[in-house]
Amino acid sequence: MNLKFLETFIWVARLKSFSLAAERLNTTQAAVSHRIATLERELGIRLFERDSRDVRLTPLGIDAREHAERIVRLAADFRRRMINPASLTGTVRIGVIDTVVYSWLPTLIERVREAYPDVVLELNAAITPEISEDILDGRLDLGLMNGPVDAPGLVNRQLCTFACQWVASPALAVPDGPLEIEDVARFPILSFPTSSSRHGSVVGYFQRSGIENIRLHTASLATLIRLTTDGVGLAAIPTVTIEREIASGALRILPVRTEFPAISLYAMYLEMEDRPLPPLIAQMAADCATAFCASRDPADAW
Repeated sequence: MNLKFLETFIWVARLKSFSLAAERLNTTQAAVSHRIATLERELGIRLFERDSRDVRLTPLGIDAREHAERIVRLAADFRRRMINPASLTGTVRIGVIDTVVYSWLPTLIERVREAYPDVVLELNAAITPEISEDILDGRLDLGLMNGPVDAPGLVNRQLCTFACQWVASPALAVPDGPLEIEDVARFPILSFPTSSSRHGSVVGYFQRSGIENIRLHTASLATLIRLTTDGVGLAAIPTVTIEREIASGALRILPVRTEFPAISLYAMYLEMEDRPLPPLIAQMAADCATAFCASRDPADAW
């Protein structure tokens, strides 16, 4: 039985569309229709009910999908385990959020270079919504970002969790001693870009305490650290990304009573039988993240 036909069946079932499955698999709608028709003839069953507006699985198709996904997953796992690393070549397009760039990304790049010398990494720093959209549209092969993200066929592999703490420049007149959320809200708040999930976490943090009107400014992580260091405002930042600033005294951790939500990092990719590199690099990312967290204060990374 042709694995490519099984994979095509899975994607039509996930997306409920022959045309969308064709786009995802980088082929034509006619090719998708041919594969499904051939698979139905081989099995002697009808997998889909089709009409002018809808594509849905038949009862037998629902059962077939479960088995097909298991077969394709096992085939992909077999290939990853048996493949010779020296035979892997090509370019892997990876989207990364700034938090990864500021923590264990350099280690991951070195690990990939050593294991797969003929593989080129093409890195794109962006925010999570942009990265997940680019993965689903086929413009990226792997994302290292906040998560999880729920989308058809998207594999979410948890990597690590970073604690976030409110910090400020010593030059900013923030009172000593325990602080309430209301005390924090009196100062300008620096946040991640508006469309990022972390920005939503900042807004939600204050709204849960009934605070709606805050002076909020957005920026990338690098700009966020610089502006906070310069005393422009307060920011809730993953502690592992500002260790040098804290150690040098450029930033101080504020004793805010209500903890800011931690950030969970995931590796995400579309699992395809003929694309072994994204899951292999995701495994390396998990190893790098684990080692990085083990070398830090357990209160900051786990």
